[in-house]
Amino acid sequence: MILRSIVALMCLFSSLAYSALFKSDNTALLSQWLVGVHQSTNDVIQGRKVNIGLQILPIWQDRIDGEWLYIESNIVDSANKPFRQRILQLVATPNGLIRLYSYTIPRASDFAGAYYFPQVLASLTQSQLSISSNCELLIELKVTSTFVGETDAGSCLTNSSGALLTTFFAVSEVNISFLDGGYDKFGNLLPGRLEEPVTFLKLEDYASNESNQ
Repeated sequence: MILRSIVALMCLFSSLAYSALFKSDNTALLSQWLVGVHQSTNDVIQGRKVNIGLQILPIWQDRIDGEWLYIESNIVDSANKPFRQRILQLVATPNGLIRLYSYTIPRASDFAGAYYFPQVLASLTQSQLSISSNCELLIELKVTSTFVGETDAGSCLTNSSGALLTTFFAVSEVNISFLDGGYDKFGNLLPGRLEEPVTFLKLEDYASNESNQ
């Protein structure tokens, strides 16, 4: 009986340590600031007058391997046809930074509108996801109460395709900004599609208490 109790305590402490490593107050705060409805404030993006909507909701909230988010981008007034859907994972690291991983979704169009109808994500599992690039964003909370992240170029050295990815990322309680770029196989930064960061203003917080398993 005593031995069984000791083993149970060891498992508990191991679980708590694992949870503390992958989740933190900062990952929870960043997730809180990200989730909700956002709209771009740039009048012109890539030479076009266009407004982009961004909807982000939390998923898999009972997992201990980080904060998980569903993100959907669409042209405003075309909400049923998103042009980008991703799953994001925020992972706390021992040095206080946060790593952001981005995953693609199979048959992503099946999950369009999930922000307003989260039940459509019920069938989605982590095993179905594919890492969208071999580069991660390293994010730090600054004294200005802003999370600022840049692509970890060291994790992109094997990327020989020069694929575009987000190379700059900033999040406050009221807005999100990002800038696209890319890295060649030698780790050199390549020009992106955007000449200046795209900024999104937060219009509403995510109010639902539903979690998707």
